[in-house]
Amino acid sequence: MQGSFEFRGSGLGYFWLLLWTGFLSVITLGLYFPWAYSAQQRWITANTYVNGRRLAFNGTGIGFFGQWLLIMILTFITLGLYAPWGYCQFKRWETNNTEFE
Repeated sequence: MQGSFEFRGSGLGYFWLLLWTGFLSVITLGLYFPWAYSAQQRWITANTYVNGRRLAFNGTGIGFFGQWLLIMILTFITLGLYAPWGYCQFKRWETNNTEFE
């Protein structure tokens, strides 16, 4: 299947998003990360079109928080060895929450 992909986001829009989500993540010592990542994914998918259809991201920070915390704990306990499996788990959550608008 051949598809046409288009991204319509702007650098300024993404810069502003990174600025405020990064700031909140720093002042909360990283606890805001699941919400920050969800906001970033929402922005990316809202600006991505496949064959003229816009994508949408439905994940939430609270929906990802428990899974993210478990990934961080297991990665820490295993001295980083769990990181590849955690990354795959992270990507599964991301793709399971992405659909066409």
